[in-house]
Amino acid sequence: MRKKRSDNIIIEKATELIGAIEAPPSKSYTHRAIMACGINGKCRIQNPLYSDDIIATINAWKTLGAVIKKRRNFLDVRGFHGLPDPKNRLIDVGESGTLLRFILPILALAKGEFIISGRQTLMDRPNRTIVEALKSWDIDVSGKGDDHKLPIRLVAKGEIEGGETRVSGRESSQTISSLLMAAPLAKRDTIIIVKDKLVSKPYVDVTIDVLRKAGIEVVNKDYRKFHVKCGQRFKPLGKFIVPGDYSSSAFAIVAASLLKSDVAIMGLGDDKQGDNKIIEIVNAMGGKIRHAKNTIRINGPFALKGIDIDCGDTPDLVPILAVLGCFAKGKTRIHNVAHLAYKESDRIAAPAGELMKLGAAISTTKDSMTIKQSRLRAGNVSSRSDHRIAMALTVAGLIVGDVRIDGVECISKSYPRFLQDMKSLGAKFKVI
Repeated sequence: MRKKRSDNIIIEKATELIGAIEAPPSKSYTHRAIMACGINGKCRIQNPLYSDDIIATINAWKTLGAVIKKRRNFLDVRGFHGLPDPKNRLIDVGESGTLLRFILPILALAKGEFIISGRQTLMDRPNRTIVEALKSWDIDVSGKGDDHKLPIRLVAKGEIEGGETRVSGRESSQTISSLLMAAPLAKRDTIIIVKDKLVSKPYVDVTIDVLRKAGIEVVNKDYRKFHVKCGQRFKPLGKFIVPGDYSSSAFAIVAASLLKSDVAIMGLGDDKQGDNKIIEIVNAMGGKIRHAKNTIRINGPFALKGIDIDCGDTPDLVPILAVLGCFAKGKTRIHNVAHLAYKESDRIAAPAGELMKLGAAISTTKDSMTIKQSRLRAGNVSSRSDHRIAMALTVAGLIVGDVRIDGVECISKSYPRFLQDMKSLGAKFKVI
């Protein structure tokens, strides 16, 4: 396995941010559009994200038999009609947890024995929930150890059983989303029962939204039970336009809220993304962000005060909210986030630990993070190989100045042009 390069940068203190940027395309919608269209039908996906994770999905779905032609501003996709015929027995999902979970039940529709592997931090993440769910569908699948870590072995017999399965939703919603994507192709109707609480519900909403556009009906009973009839046919998505990504745009939103700014972020409309809550959160803290006609406008800095934030459905916002809390008067508490331990890093301990190197006053539990207003200072920090931590620390560096961040190459996992976009607004940094 080739070792990934390591890039380090020093962020300079910014005096102001001025200008307009286009929101990066949604990673969640791009993943699911490629997958749904790749299962069956023909479509053109406009405004797709091209990041490390998405490239991994394109390559994996091509391995399954989809024909995908990559253009500058769109993807042409022709699916494999529900009958994957993998060209290789070894399937590489890169560093994408989303791809890993979604491909497993689809791969079971092929025939033969397959090994699914990945890279970097994904190799250490647990997969027990998805493996147990697939076993309940009579799929022969297992991973390494009790947590079924990668590599995973799967013996496919050309069909999936479907039926009733009970799934834990405490760690991730991706297992439920992956089963929903495969359920129309099962032999029997699928009933998914969530046996505890479900975190990250909006990501299930995004999955159901894409499936609906592909002609698949999902009955959602209060996120406790999902019902999908078998025999439903995926129809072509036609022209599918990927919306802008609120998760990635949150970093520029927070930066502009903390600095003197006149910033517009375009391409952020009304869809199923839960991280659009970033606007509500900043405004609840005292911000005055305006959102109209798919454009967010920010004229900072805002005098912010700490609040209590439930991030059970918005875990990707936690690293940048930790930075925001450092500059808000009083105390900011982020809670209902125990599932963050299973991301690219432990997104409770990791961002807290790095910000504390800069002088942040942060305390954590297994389920929460409490941040007091802090006087941050220059220093050296690490991305922990986590793209959202790298971008959050970049924002902190713009406020403080002279902050060195090691390992920013991981940003390409979700937002390859992040540093370029921030530079266009006035950010200054140097690569070392």
